[in-house]
Amino acid sequence: MARQASVLISDDFYVSLVGKFVVQGVYTSDIIIPTDQIVAAQLVFLFQIETDVSDLFEKLQVQVTLPGQTPKTADIPIMPFVPGVGRTRWLVHWPLLVQQAVLRPGRIETKVIHEKGEILTTSPWISLATQAPPSQPS
Repeated sequence: MARQASVLISDDFYVSLVGKFVVQGVYTSDIIIPTDQIVAAQLVFLFQIETDVSDLFEKLQVQVTLPGQTPKTADIPIMPFVPGVGRTRWLVHWPLLVQQAVLRPGRIETKVIHEKGEILTTSPWISLATQAPPSQPS
């Protein structure tokens, strides 16, 4: 199986004392905004990245580009990994916090950059809310 990545977008994220991730306000489809531009206090992009243990990453970086913005990036430290017997995949979850996120309509680009290239992930768009058409009198 090839290298893969996915991303989850939420309003809030924290790590419990025992290492569990708590994710709140998950966006399940497009992020809908009421005007052409708003500022969200923060957005958290939680990346899930995996590869075969025979093809471990040497360099790993996550990147988010909001419409009309410069990319935000974070390097992921690569720790030594010795797979257990029978284990075939390596997996990491990595959050990227974007504070004072300026939201404008358009595609959110999310990707993982590694020594062999890039993995583009599927992420929602930011969409402008439209008014409902007027109802017909009955």
